[in-house]
Amino acid sequence: MRKLNLFAVETADHLVQPAEFADTSLDTAALEFVTDFKHNSPMMIDAETCAVEAEDMMKHEHSKLKLVIDANQEMIGLISFEQLSIQNVLQRMGKGINRKDLTVADLMLPRTEVKALAYQQLQHCSIGDVLHTLQSHGEQYCLVIDTDSHHIRGLMSAADIASRLHVPVHIEKTPTFLNIFDRVYA
Repeated sequence: MRKLNLFAVETADHLVQPAEFADTSLDTAALEFVTDFKHNSPMMIDAETCAVEAEDMMKHEHSKLKLVIDANQEMIGLISFEQLSIQNVLQRMGKGINRKDLTVADLMLPRTEVKALAYQQLQHCSIGDVLHTLQSHGEQYCLVIDTDSHHIRGLMSAADIASRLHVPVHIEKTPTFLNIFDRVYA
C-alpha cells in the first residue's frame, strides 16, 4: 500500500467550478454537459415540503432546480427557484390558498409537462445542438432519459450551458392560452 501525504489547504488554493474552464465550445460533445445521475445524486425535494421552506433551502444551497419526488422516491415534477418566487406565491394566495399551506407540489412543473432528450441521441450531438433545441422550444432545462432502460438519467440546464460556455443565452417560454389566461385573471 502506498503512503500518501496530507497537507494543509493554502490561501492561494481556489475552489474551481466547471464554468471557469474555457476548454468547451458549441462543438463540445453534449454528454459533457449532462448532470448524470449515474455519477451524481440528483437534487431532490419532497412534494409536500412547504414552499417557503423550499425557497429558503434552495437559496441556502445555491440551487436553481430540484426534482420533486413523492413518498415512493419517484419523480413527479420539477421545481425551480423562479417558481418559488413571491409572484407565484401571491398568485396562488389570490386563489384562496394560505401561504403557509402552499407546498412544492402546488408550484412545481408537473412530470407530464417536463421535456426530455434521449441519452442515446445525446451521444451523437454537440452542446450547440442541445442549446439550439432548448431555445427553439422555449425550455430552460430538460431531463435526459435512457430510453433503452427507461431511466431518468440526468438533467441539462440552459443556464449551466451558458455559464460553462461563457455566452449569453436568452430563452423565452412560448406562452400558451392557459398562461395568458392565468396572467389576465391573476
